[in-house]
Amino acid sequence: MSVIKWFPVLTTISYLSARAELLVDLPDGKIEGYARVTPNLFQFHAFQGIPFAKPPLGELRFQPPLPHPGWKGVLATKKDGNRCFSQDNNPKEKEDCLSLSVFTPVRKIQNATLVPVMVYFHGGGFRGGGNSYNSYGPDYLLEHGVVIVSANYRCGAFGFLSTGDHVVPGNVGLKDQVLALQWVRRNIEYFGGDKEKVTIFGQSAGGASVGLHIVSKMSAGLFRGVIAESGSGVSVWAYESDPYSYGYKLAEAINSTVKFNNSLELIEFLRTIPAEEIDKFATNISKPLPVIEVENPTAFLTEPMYESLLNGNFNKVTLLIGANSEEYISSAADPTTLYKRAEGYQNDVSKLVPASMNLKNKTAKLLVGGEIKNIYMDINDRMQDNLGLTVAFLSESHFFNPCVRHAQLQSKYTDVYFYQFSYNGPLGRNYNITLPGAEMCNHGEELFYIFRRTLNGYDNSNLSQYPAEDVLTLRRMTKLWTNFAKYLNPTPIGDPLLQNITWPKMEPDNINFVDVRRDLKIETELKKGRYLKWRELFDTYAIPPLVTF
Repeated sequence: MSVIKWFPVLTTISYLSARAELLVDLPDGKIEGYARVTPNLFQFHAFQGIPFAKPPLGELRFQPPLPHPGWKGVLATKKDGNRCFSQDNNPKEKEDCLSLSVFTPVRKIQNATLVPVMVYFHGGGFRGGGNSYNSYGPDYLLEHGVVIVSANYRCGAFGFLSTGDHVVPGNVGLKDQVLALQWVRRNIEYFGGDKEKVTIFGQSAGGASVGLHIVSKMSAGLFRGVIAESGSGVSVWAYESDPYSYGYKLAEAINSTVKFNNSLELIEFLRTIPAEEIDKFATNISKPLPVIEVENPTAFLTEPMYESLLNGNFNKVTLLIGANSEEYISSAADPTTLYKRAEGYQNDVSKLVPASMNLKNKTAKLLVGGEIKNIYMDINDRMQDNLGLTVAFLSESHFFNPCVRHAQLQSKYTDVYFYQFSYNGPLGRNYNITLPGAEMCNHGEELFYIFRRTLNGYDNSNLSQYPAEDVLTLRRMTKLWTNFAKYLNPTPIGDPLLQNITWPKMEPDNINFVDVRRDLKIETELKKGRYLKWRELFDTYAIPPLVTF
């Protein structure tokens, strides 16, 4: 009985008051979240797995998303929602997957100052990934007083199959993202977020996604800032020039005896196939990607992003964009495969020429391929004897150069800040691969300095086990990113943590950027001048109009 006396009425009231803060009455229905603390004991509230769209099942497969109709009672939002189907056969995947999570600092929602919002879209090559807490825990960002949202979107065949006509114009994965942003616009004030101060950010395919939102009329007015990490809508891997054949290849893999007279018959057939079967057979087929759609009432993208940026035909928002110092260094972990790839380039330098240059003549491609090789090494050197410089070519042609070009094109019309992330430490799960001519910071390393991550035995929640310089870099990255969300400027005032730098803006014909190393360094030359030579080759030989760079 003495134990019972330790629970007075005041404790009951406190419990009910705390629980009330975890109950949110949305227009779609009530939800109940839960309380968490960051590794630094900063308290916040989590609401995970909130459905924002009607389940894309049956006739809604391959179609643009529809708003969720709502629910009765109180919906528990205390764990991740379903992961969308991808092309990696993850057993946790479901077709009913369009949910988002909201993480907000513990505070009184009523009569409080609304805070900036950051909405994250994950990477995964447009073929996979998800917004799981273990992958993208927002803890370290929340400590800077922002609201964080992360959203799932359909990937692979379910998100990017297109018939190239009005039956399935394509890009429904990106339209999922738009609907998530519209949900944020309608609902984020219930969580203390300011709908007028929304920044969207993403990495790799997520970076390309947020870049494409910049030029999509469907996305107009839904955000004011963009952070694109290691990806742009003008990246060569973010665009499919021939979407029509993908669906037929998928159907043939499922049943080679079925024939179709038109796109409608193809899609009707694919809608009869269980999602698990589509997922299984799609794994061995080249991945579908964003496309330029035929004109249609729900179009996300109807003209090339490159041309939109060039002509100023885009949403005028502020941009922070960049890439890691050596995005392809992980390829050196398999030296045999890398050697064969370099040998293939050496034997046929036309393979160095990106499709985005629109060169069809073999002689022209050999000429330009030789000039591309000469950017990185002497024309008489063998690429297989210069694996580090081969890695540099891969990193720059696939990631760095498109991001720089995007930055320069947009800087004619809006404020743009460019970064290179070069810090290489154990917190970032670095590969520690050293190759002459190559740098060391791999694709995705910066994510470990932004998010709390618990992946395959890795856990960066205990920062005391990492070097002080790693922890300092994490503090700097989260401050820069949240400064941008708050002020549309990563260094709005002098700050000792940020070494009192003033981040210069990118210009159309002058390169200004910040290199995140052990120190923050303002630089004006990229990759020993190689980017300028790459751009000069495009200016000289590429055949417009350009779609990617």
